[in-house]
Amino acid sequence: GPIMDPSFLVIFPLLLALSTPCNACDCKIQHPQTYYCTSDVVILADLQGPGNNTVTKQGFRVNVLKVLKAPRGMPTIHEIYSPISWKDCSYRLRTTQQSLLLIAGYLRGGTLRFTRCHLVYFWYRLTREQRLGFEAAYRTGCKCQVQPCLHCWHPCPQPDFGECVWKQKDCHYKVWEGNHSLFSMCVPSMNGYCEWTRIQMNYPYQTSAPATSVH
Repeated sequence: GPIMDPSFLVIFPLLLALSTPCNACDCKIQHPQTYYCTSDVVILADLQGPGNNTVTKQGFRVNVLKVLKAPRGMPTIHEIYSPISWKDCSYRLRTTQQSLLLIAGYLRGGTLRFTRCHLVYFWYRLTREQRLGFEAAYRTGCKCQVQPCLHCWHPCPQPDFGECVWKQKDCHYKVWEGNHSLFSMCVPSMNGYCEWTRIQMNYPYQTSAPATSVH
């Protein structure tokens, strides 16, 4: 076949880089524990439909069933907000309302904001271990970091003292697949190193701290 001009090969990756819009929504792959630990607020709630919109954000009316993580003294939440623009990672309701959703987000000026990169997931689809993780177990590992091993063509890096390496088959990362995601958390071991440990269903994790039920 014809020999390809080598200068074309040099330019080609640049074309690929330029063709992807820089302002598109790009979500990082994160382990469920990381969502829990890095979010200001984690709730179990029913989305009851659209709420009030502003120029940049859309509101959703919510009925909060349980607060799984929140700063002390946070008032009851009746509305949560997502960006309006799809490229800013806005969330879209699939149906007029959605029940029993796990929603993680951040606080801005007393309001709960979230995007589709945060976490909006059906509670019934979680494993029993993941539910216990969000209710009580993940917080015991928030000093640790979960590092996805994204360079699957190389051996994964050795974890540092304070981290666990999260590897998934063939680098097809999905948050809700694989033993580390579905059943495990990364917590400090007896020797202080962070390591993977299976979430134990009958272990007396302290659920009392921020997990107060809302009436």
